[in-house]
Amino acid sequence: MSHRFANSLYKKLRRMIIISNKIMIYNAVLAAIYVALTVINPIGTMAIQIRISEMLAVIPFFNRKFIPGMLLGLAAANFFSPLGLIDVATGVGIAVISYTISYFIKNVWINAVQYSVLCGIFVGLMLLMVLEIPFWFSFVTITISTLITTFLGTMLFSKVGHRILPNLK
Repeated sequence: MSHRFANSLYKKLRRMIIISNKIMIYNAVLAAIYVALTVINPIGTMAIQIRISEMLAVIPFFNRKFIPGMLLGLAAANFFSPLGLIDVATGVGIAVISYTISYFIKNVWINAVQYSVLCGIFVGLMLLMVLEIPFWFSFVTITISTLITTFLGTMLFSKVGHRILPNLK
């Protein structure tokens, strides 16, 4: 009887390790794609930006297991911006706040809006404090561009996300 229990426990632990490795690999790939899409984009930073990579920022609203990959991708991508560590802290802070809010709000569309508004507020404040770019200008341009890209991402992942994203349990 104890042999069965030990064998069963071994199988469960092995499955957990395999799933953990899969989750880690998928998060690493997500982070790498986010960084690549951000770094190659010539208008991905400052007050007027269209960050195509922000389409990926909605993935954790569909599956919370992708939060580490997005945080890592945001940190690495923002490190390459002209503002460096200030941009890293701002971007990761926005994501942490937004993904925390999304724990309580399950509607992916509302989460895309709150993420976009948070980006407008905090990036706008950062640009005001660091570069003295008027807040309302930055807020409006960043919020609108982020709304566009996150809505495109939400639409894409709502329609075909089950085929693109792995169902990690």
